[in-house]
Amino acid sequence: MAVKADIEDGEEIDIALRVTGIDEWEHDAIAQKIQLEDIDNAAIDLTVFHNNEVANFEWQIGEWYLLENVVGNEFRGEMQLNPGYDLNVTLLDDPPAAVENDKLPGSEPSERPVDLSGERGSSGAAATTSDASDGEEFVSGSEVDGSSRPTADGGGKLLHQQPLSDGNYLLQFELGSLPELPVHEYELQATGSGGIDPDDFTNGIEGFTAKAANYYQSRIGSPVTTADASRRRIYATEKLHSTISIHGYTVKPVHQGETTLEARSYTNDGPLQEFVKQDVKRAVAGRFEVSGIDSIIEPTPQRTANSGLFEAYRKYKCRIRVDADGTVICGVNVAYHLESTFSAAEWVQRGHDIAEVTVEHDTDLYDSARTARVKEVIDMDYDDVLDGPGVPMSEYHEKHVEQDVIDSMRAGDPIIADLQYGSGEDSIFPQLLAYCKVIPTFDQLGRVDETFLNVIHNESRMKPEERFNVVTSFVDLLGPTPYFGFDPVPQPTNAGYREHQIRNRPNLRFGDGQTGFYGAGGLERKGYGVYKAPESFDIIALYPEDEEDDARPYVLSLLNKLADYDASPTAFDRDTYELSSEFHYSQHAQKASDYDAALIVVPDADEAAAADYDDPYPEFKRRLGQLGVPSQMISVDNLGNDNYRGNICSSLIGKAGGVPWRIDDVPGAVDAFVGLDVTYDHATKQHLGAAANVIMADGTILASEAVTKQAGETFDEDDVANVIKHVLEIFAEEEGRPPRHVVIHRDGKFYLDIESLISRLDKARDLIQRFDLVEIRKSGNPRIAEYDESNSRFDIADKGVAFHVHNGDHSYLTTTGGKEGSPGTPRPLQIVKRYGSTDLDTLAEQTYWLSEAHVGSLSRSTRLPITTYYADKCADFAMKGYLTKGSVIRGVPYI
Repeated sequence: MAVKADIEDGEEIDIALRVTGIDEWEHDAIAQKIQLEDIDNAAIDLTVFHNNEVANFEWQIGEWYLLENVVGNEFRGEMQLNPGYDLNVTLLDDPPAAVENDKLPGSEPSERPVDLSGERGSSGAAATTSDASDGEEFVSGSEVDGSSRPTADGGGKLLHQQPLSDGNYLLQFELGSLPELPVHEYELQATGSGGIDPDDFTNGIEGFTAKAANYYQSRIGSPVTTADASRRRIYATEKLHSTISIHGYTVKPVHQGETTLEARSYTNDGPLQEFVKQDVKRAVAGRFEVSGIDSIIEPTPQRTANSGLFEAYRKYKCRIRVDADGTVICGVNVAYHLESTFSAAEWVQRGHDIAEVTVEHDTDLYDSARTARVKEVIDMDYDDVLDGPGVPMSEYHEKHVEQDVIDSMRAGDPIIADLQYGSGEDSIFPQLLAYCKVIPTFDQLGRVDETFLNVIHNESRMKPEERFNVVTSFVDLLGPTPYFGFDPVPQPTNAGYREHQIRNRPNLRFGDGQTGFYGAGGLERKGYGVYKAPESFDIIALYPEDEEDDARPYVLSLLNKLADYDASPTAFDRDTYELSSEFHYSQHAQKASDYDAALIVVPDADEAAAADYDDPYPEFKRRLGQLGVPSQMISVDNLGNDNYRGNICSSLIGKAGGVPWRIDDVPGAVDAFVGLDVTYDHATKQHLGAAANVIMADGTILASEAVTKQAGETFDEDDVANVIKHVLEIFAEEEGRPPRHVVIHRDGKFYLDIESLISRLDKARDLIQRFDLVEIRKSGNPRIAEYDESNSRFDIADKGVAFHVHNGDHSYLTTTGGKEGSPGTPRPLQIVKRYGSTDLDTLAEQTYWLSEAHVGSLSRSTRLPITTYYADKCADFAMKGYLTKGSVIRGVPYI
């Protein structure tokens, strides 16, 4: 069951919470602060904005709700929640099963190394989210039938039982067909006089209807969901006979007749999908640990550390889709779920700092599953009297722990610490660390067992053959499902999607009109020269005095490389600086104000962190950014590394206003692209919105801008409008006319009122005749791989493979792959068209070629298009103080 400690900044989570208060705000953006608490009584605030769909939701104090796809937001050191784009709020019939009545006592080479060890969702996570929408409890490990261990290692044989043709496949499977479904429709009526008072239920009659549907489907064992919630209507696959009691009302289902739900109907798609989800969840219950179809965990570990301290379990996440023709599709991702086997007391005994480490009650010893954060180890005896209950701690524990365990603790000298179970000071209570286990974050795992961490990282990067085999075996275990009898075909399918292959062609233009496939192909192998050198390119090089012997020849080799690219500096100077204080670095940076670019050699980050001098990197970046001088940092560790010289030179040219290469042809007759992103500022506990770029149709950067602070992951509609105003101004200044067609890319989802934004843009049709609103989503997408029939195996697909959904508005696209393949299976992007007349083929091709336009790497394209990739970089630099916020930025100093 998810708790507050499981919430991660910027990540979606499903969590059950109880409303403790409602704070109405008089604010232009914020409508309410909903005060909540989790199953551990930890306080959490949900910020509701006026433009959220839940702005008018009627919360009821004291009720429990399941919040699905709610987004974590760390603000001023405290974790809060913001509504996500897909937020779904469900009133729960009863408190979650984990709630206890008894309380605890008292109640590319980057300029600096980048950690690319893994991504959340691919390498496992410490927490498991919960989905109580159907009333089923989480199945704990001790309750799982261990007689036959579900395993996902036999998929290879299953995959090849039937021949697959050569070609690309989505990692999704056909469960069966559900083109139509006869259901019973009921109206829910209260038997008491006066009917139902909407004020008794959160969200009024709609909340009452949802609660009743949950009651029935959990009790009769067959699918039930809402129909027309405002009219108290529900759909049931089987007849309902019994009355139920909700909040003192006796509710009777009154049969309204039978109806047939059709997959081809847009309004019927939701109920059909919900019915399938309930069936799939029941299909795996008892054989796996299940908290929802997006968290299905094998009951025994796949890998155990040699130290015995950590275990890794395979975790599956299913996504259900019912196509318009009734084909039921199940997409599956596989990752790792980590658990520790040692107690928090052992953590301390091994010499590790326990302060601020998150722990959970060890349910093999303790009867209450709760999560807390350790404040500090305290000097207290096990038989000391607790202030709240007024009894010794050992006596209090008799309600929670077996007596023999208590006796063994009393006989020793157990470690006791203050644990914080909520956000307030009154939520801090003493606890034996022997009764708790450390929640294994990657940081903690690395400190205790770096070897196992590396194993998990490597194994989580499954290559296509292994990934498809594992998932295929899991899908084979799903059927037949208990209600619909779906018996999945254990082979991946492209049903519901149309493949589109973007033709690989020399579409990057270099100097003298020459075209090539990628940066190194044009600049290195063909020697074409850059498309456009900076008009003024005065460079200064600065390096530490102690590194002059190594730095000087390397910098000179960079000058030779620039000459090879037909981008020689118009002037060059060099100087040394002493590794000392930030104030000295600022003075050296000031000397560079007359130059167009600076090359700065800096010590390795780890070395600087351990040294008695200040790290020069942030001060040079900050001061030069304020002066408007783009800088390229070179780590001392990279001096002499010839592999990086091309990337350094290409980046420096781009930062100084040059264009190493551009896209030769982008389809769609678009004039300009706009990239939008929101990046979190850990220093100020705020989000910084960034309309990070205005990009011409050929992929060349026109300008970037860092804009206002954002509340959560919301990009305010006014900010977007102001960005587009600047697009018009900047484009008109450059081209002498307004842009006729603009495509706006958002990194992730648009967290704003799309219809309102469209209405505002429609009023400017004389300036922008056409515009498209497109979301570039990075996570949760089905993998794509290429099947080789001759070798009977899956391999990494080529770049440029796209699958467009039938009768829908999204595509999956591989922007990396083939020779650029990662250690595992490349992750596709999802391209979602929110508005516009441009077809999916064209939107996918535009996105693909914009991923080839990144000038910071000669040999590898970016996974993201530079619209959103540069937006993120610009926002990150602005929040660190390396750029001036609110000003128009020319060039790409942030790459």
